[in-house]
Amino acid sequence: MTTRAARRARQKVLADQAEAQRQQSDAQQRRHASLPRILGFALVVVVILGAGTYLAASVFLGARGANAEGYLPVRLSMAGFDPKTIDAKVGETVKLNFWNTDNAMHLDGGGVHTFIMDSQKIYVTIPPEAQKQYAFTAPATPGDYDFYCNTCCGGKASPTMHGTLHVTA
Repeated sequence: MTTRAARRARQKVLADQAEAQRQQSDAQQRRHASLPRILGFALVVVVILGAGTYLAASVFLGARGANAEGYLPVRLSMAGFDPKTIDAKVGETVKLNFWNTDNAMHLDGGGVHTFIMDSQKIYVTIPPEAQKQYAFTAPATPGDYDFYCNTCCGGKASPTMHGTLHVTA
């Protein structure tokens, strides 16, 4: 026969062993349960970083799609026109390939930009995230001719939304 104290001690040892096994089992379950969460989180991070890289590269590395041959690429964005100065000779055909980097979610003007030259009666609308070619004849008189965007980013009043057509003889 065993004493009451010995039985209690044995029950305590068995209870402690059972608790240790339960804790170990819980820890394993938590590790296994967290693996799908970690993989899901990693997938979301990769998708977000990939999308951000694509969008940043498209803005900083040039126009998406091929540039039309003989056309000068002109980027339009919140920062204005790039290049801001376009050189031409008197009477020359000026060929521009506009590339709008703003998207339709843009709050000011819906991402649409315009190329307006009042002196030449030119008004071209460039949709968001689009390319559009436009050709016109340079003025017969040498000089500097202002062009601007009036649909976005402060419009005609904004100094960043202006550019110059520089015409030489």
